[in-house]
Amino acid sequence: MLVFMNGITNRLLGWGHFWAISLCFMSLSASCLGQSKELVMATTFSPGATAWIIQRWQTEPGSVMIRTLNRTSSSLEQLLDNANAENVDLILTSSPMLLQHLQEHQKLAPFDNVLPESQRLVPDSIRSTSVAVAISGFGLLINRSALAARHLSPPADWGDLTQPKYQNALLMSSPSRSDTNHLMVESLLQQKGWEEGWATLLASAGNLVTISSRSFGVADKIKSGLGVAGPVIDNYANLLLNDPHLAFTYFPRSAVSPTYVAVLKNSQHGNEARRFIRYLLSPEGQRILADANTGKYPVTQLAPDNPRAAQQAILMNQPALNYRLILKRQQLVQRMFDTAISFRLAQLKDAWRALYSAEARLKRPLPEIRALLTSVPIDARSSEDEAWLAQFDNKSVAEQQMMEWQLWFLNNQRQAISKLEELK
Repeated sequence: MLVFMNGITNRLLGWGHFWAISLCFMSLSASCLGQSKELVMATTFSPGATAWIIQRWQTEPGSVMIRTLNRTSSSLEQLLDNANAENVDLILTSSPMLLQHLQEHQKLAPFDNVLPESQRLVPDSIRSTSVAVAISGFGLLINRSALAARHLSPPADWGDLTQPKYQNALLMSSPSRSDTNHLMVESLLQQKGWEEGWATLLASAGNLVTISSRSFGVADKIKSGLGVAGPVIDNYANLLLNDPHLAFTYFPRSAVSPTYVAVLKNSQHGNEARRFIRYLLSPEGQRILADANTGKYPVTQLAPDNPRAAQQAILMNQPALNYRLILKRQQLVQRMFDTAISFRLAQLKDAWRALYSAEARLKRPLPEIRALLTSVPIDARSSEDEAWLAQFDNKSVAEQQMMEWQLWFLNNQRQAISKLEELK
């Protein structure tokens, strides 16, 4: 190309113009080379949750720029299933469900993780490709000013969220919109059991202001005062705690939620991507992840004198979630939540408001009516039956199930309202 240009340029433009054009080509080449070294990291986290890590990484000698692509888990599934349109090199997420999906579709490259503290936090089914670089826990973000304005005491656990005093005061996201929220819901279901867990969720839902489309949206809405409290992952809450009006308290039995990273199989910059992961697992990377600016905890043990060491130890000592169960009933839990809560939130709130009013008037609980509002049409045994759960792989069958559930919940609510009217 330059030889061809050399001949033409000598005759038509002169040497001065030729060198100007040549320098232009070299400049463009350098620009393309610099651009080719950029890593694209798709993540389910908010931009604020990754900014500190990336900022510190880019102070390392020879580090390459990282551009983030912030999307929901389902959005990333769709993007990467169709084609690697954004030339994604890395995935950073707290969702083992997303990584399981990508691995099953041969989208992830193998990674040899030699850090035992990290390996033990990764579910067996994705351990060959995915790496745990940090951990988080679940709890309640609380707007103390909003609480004080309503003369309310702060909630401390899931059970508190079911109390009538929190009517129209809580915020939450949906498992179908947020895998972080899905893990929180599953944590509750696994700790309390299927029936009691759903009873807690349905009673809490009666107190919701709204359902946020993203898990970090819950934190933002609580900060703005739209609600007084809501369940969130700690790294979103911790980044807001410089606001004196906000407080965060861990659930007493919070499960540990690892932050995973994996390399895309078709990454054009696999070596640089792996170098970034090795940096996160290095002592220096773990020190950065131990910094409160990330809102997370490292996977390696903090020194005893570190003010965050005690909470890290509590999280690390919690029983691990049953990820095999989470993965096999993922669609069931998501569809059940939306059918029971998301799609009928206004009617659900009306029913609970009527129940609270009746119980206050009669000065006694109404367990029969509560049972109608807190039960679900699927029993615990079915929720763990792989053969039964397989039907949700068929979209038309799954949609038929949801229609039947809608009628079931509607019938229960009608019965509850009828019984309440009889008490007048």
